[in-house]
Amino acid sequence: MAFNQSGLFFVPKGWQSATFLRWLKRIHAWTGFWGALFFLMMGISGFLLNHRGQMKIDTGEPVEVSKVELPVAPGAIADAEALGKWAKKTLGLPGRAQPPRGGPGGGEGGGPRPGGSKPGGETERFVGKDVKAAETWTRTFNMPDARVTVDYVPGANHVTAKREANGFLGTLKNMHKGVGLPIGWVLLIDTVAGALITMSVTGYLLWSRMHGTRLLAGALAGGSLVWAVAAAFPAMG
Repeated sequence: MAFNQSGLFFVPKGWQSATFLRWLKRIHAWTGFWGALFFLMMGISGFLLNHRGQMKIDTGEPVEVSKVELPVAPGAIADAEALGKWAKKTLGLPGRAQPPRGGPGGGEGGGPRPGGSKPGGETERFVGKDVKAAETWTRTFNMPDARVTVDYVPGANHVTAKREANGFLGTLKNMHKGVGLPIGWVLLIDTVAGALITMSVTGYLLWSRMHGTRLLAGALAGGSLVWAVAAAFPAMG
């Protein structure tokens, strides 16, 4: 492959040597090798997340695989936050308990009102009549391949625990977002992000050494930036 004799466009002239170019290539290659599998995983899962609305890509809703009622002393759980702590300890669940999506999962404030009275449930239509459903506190534990939901009616003598499993695509999507994963995974992905940044910088420098002109490089970089701004601007408030 013929090299561009003008050298590296954005590197000081004092660094323009065969040794520097050799190390630039090594860094680019080894960081790419370190993160290759993760780049593939993030590329696939990123595509799924990016097109889930427009292309109706369905990663599959979690499927219930087991359900159990766990005994508890009436009044032992004071509010929704206490429910999450109780479930985490009793079931040995990882991560933090969270309110279910779409609502606070614990009535007004997630617990009893001042004076010890319980929040009233929502009015629902049943067999032609308006009835008031029992107040229910809910907490969820999200994991990459599953989700555990616990429900408790204040004053009851049991907690209902339900486990739902994710399919392969759902698990891949959760791994991309780091759902329910420990700090070790977060730090690993940080190194992969660093590898991707390093590959971007070294790749750009190597491209400028081996191919094309400044004008072509500027057109490619500027074109992608203009495209990004033009595509995102209409959706911004």
